[in-house]
Amino acid sequence: MDPRTLQFVIPLLIILPLLYFRMRRSLKPQRLKPQMLLVRPAIIIVRAGVAMAASPPRPEDIFWFVLAALAGAAAGWYWGKLTQLHLHPEDGTVMSTSSQAGMLVLIVLVLFRYGIRAGVGLEHAAMHLDVALITDVSITFSALLFSARGLEIYLRAQKLLQATS
Repeated sequence: MDPRTLQFVIPLLIILPLLYFRMRRSLKPQRLKPQMLLVRPAIIIVRAGVAMAASPPRPEDIFWFVLAALAGAAAGWYWGKLTQLHLHPEDGTVMSTSSQAGMLVLIVLVLFRYGIRAGVGLEHAAMHLDVALITDVSITFSALLFSARGLEIYLRAQKLLQATS
């Protein structure tokens, strides 16, 4: 098999089973730690900032970062809304169950990222694409996606806990 083909097939063979097992696990009720829903996004945003500080964006590229941030935040909020929350009947802890639609959002995003990566990897020279810009915009989108998801779930978990107190 051609090494270029293997470059795309092997990651796909790794990603698909991982997505399958993640989907199976997330469709079962899991204990939620509301305080961690704020810590993880903070870590993600700091890491994204550090990664992008190595090559700061040019002022003319700010539009793409704002667009990626808004799209990431909207997709993350939507994904968070699709997560079902309920209280455990015995100990009163918050339990979360992802929906199939939420997992579909994740699968679409992974496949979109994989397709963009494959297309840019093959055609970036011919299309005169700035790979660093695409990478930084992708980091911005992902950081806001997971941060907005965590914030949305945290806010609903707090309301749920306060309603039962």
